[in-house]
Amino acid sequence: MSLGSNIGDKKRNIIRALELLEYHPFIDVVQESPMYKTEPWGNKQQEYFINCAAKIKTVMSPWKLLNILQETEKKLGKDIREHWGPRTIDIDIIFYGKKIIYEKKMIIPHPRFRFRKFVLIPLYNISSELIDPQSNKTIRELLDSSDDKSEVVMIG
Repeated sequence: MSLGSNIGDKKRNIIRALELLEYHPFIDVVQESPMYKTEPWGNKQQEYFINCAAKIKTVMSPWKLLNILQETEKKLGKDIREHWGPRTIDIDIIFYGKKIIYEKKMIIPHPRFRFRKFVLIPLYNISSELIDPQSNKTIRELLDSSDDKSEVVMIG
């Protein structure tokens, strides 16, 4: 999954989201990437983001996991007023094993992750050889072929 924040204490928002998820009885946060300072994507007229990726294990379905992620976002004050606008926290499911899901309320793999260095670079840190089940390309290959020129800087 991918996490991002650009309102308030950005690093703390991400840490708190990961803590809340780790406390859930059916979620195990297995690995976290370093955090990165990144340019906003889409709407450039806003604060920079802090982003990271996390690998989790769960026995929940992707739909139940999505509900838990949305509840976590609400607990942390997520209130989106504009598309690609500022947010205290954003948590996206990028992959769910090798599943490919295309439904109105859920698309897995995440439909735009391949075009966003702020997702690809943290994923690369977790597993450069992870394979996107749609394209059959590794994260390394997707990152190497990315046209995204935005700045992504590791902060810790």
